[in-house]
Amino acid sequence: MTIRVIELFAGIGAQASALERLGLDHERIAVCEWDEPTYKVYCAIHGDTPNLGDITKVEHLPECDLLTYSSPCQDISVAGHKAGLAKGSGTRSATLWDVGRLLEDMKERNVLPEVLLMENVDSILFKHAINDFLQWVRFLDGLGYTNSYQVLNAKDHGVPQNRKRMFMVSTLTLGKFIFPEGRPLTTRLKDVLEKDVP
Repeated sequence: MTIRVIELFAGIGAQASALERLGLDHERIAVCEWDEPTYKVYCAIHGDTPNLGDITKVEHLPECDLLTYSSPCQDISVAGHKAGLAKGSGTRSATLWDVGRLLEDMKERNVLPEVLLMENVDSILFKHAINDFLQWVRFLDGLGYTNSYQVLNAKDHGVPQNRKRMFMVSTLTLGKFIFPEGRPLTTRLKDVLEKDVP
């Protein structure tokens, strides 16, 4: 079965890269990326993919099986101003609720994706953001999703970098997602850095 994928806040396509590295048969239906240079890099890496542009202006999403969304972290990151992601706040991180608006439209059209994948900084679970995040989880509950979330550190999954991120997998019919356990790191940063950089 070919997995039909839409990447919101696509960036350079980290989720598409993961699917490719796993060897999963997938079709990139569309991306949503407002920054044109970033979108060009995405296409250079993954091939031409339709771009829906600025998520705040998107009215409908095409039908898909997997919807990924990594909304901006600047307003919830500990390195940022902690402006938050409250619905209606107008912050960059609050564009998460545009995902909600589009999911509500998909529910009305009876085309909700089977799986949603959210990735963001671990501080989304900290005191300044947790209530808004839990409101988001309740919203997804209301759409019929079962949500499983956990903080994963890249160094526990084969990448020589101490980088914590919160991942949430939401499914309509597949039940709770079991996150993979970490494994000992076998590579060091010097193993992956290029030796001759122009």
